[in-house]
Parts: sequence; C-alpha cells; structure tokens
Amino acid sequence: MASRDLLETLFEAWNAHDALRAAACFGTEAIYREAGGREVVGRTAIVEHFAAFFRSGPPWRFDVDEVLVEGERAAVVFRFAIKGDAANWSERAGCAVVHFEGGLIGLWHEYHG
Repeated sequence: MASRDLLETLFEAWNAHDALRAAACFGTEAIYREAGGREVVGRTAIVEHFAAFFRSGPPWRFDVDEVLVEGERAAVVFRFAIKGDAANWSERAGCAVVHFEGGLIGLWHEYHG
C-alpha cells in the first residue's frame, strides 16, 4: 500500500473509532507520540492506547488539512478538536512527522502550536 493510502486508511479508522484497524497501520515496533504526551511503543500498546481513548475519551474530531509525502517520510497538517460544554469545540492545530518502515508507520510524532 502506498504511504498516502496508508495514512488515509489510518484517518478513516480513527474517524470510525476502530482501534484495531488504526493500529494495523503501524509496524510491530512503531512509536506513536502525541504532542506533549508520552511515547507509546509497539503495535500492541498503540491499539490499547487508541481503544482506551475511543472508549472513554470525549467527543472529538481530527481534520486533515494537508499531507506531504516524500519517500519514506510524511508531514500531516491537522486540526484536533474536543467537544466541551454545550456545543463548544476546543480546537488546536498540529503537525505530525511520520516515518514509514516496511510499508507501515514506524514513527508518528505530533507537534502543536
């Protein structure tokens, strides 16, 4: 699967709250790190991380603004929003640096402004 297609699969899985499908986009020893968060290492830990958030996290959305792919690296420009009181959403912009290894994501590291 091409890198861009793999990222689209990941975004679709996130939006469907499908932790197994999302984690399948990552290599067995991959590293996933949200901005300001701890490193989650390995596909098993990544699926557990996603499942916990999907199960008990607040309503959220992940909007992709741009994806730049160059060889085995990509940058994903996004907006992440969490629903607060009433209908108010708290949104922050971010960017993820992505490294691919063996056709899967080996590193996902987020930054935000």
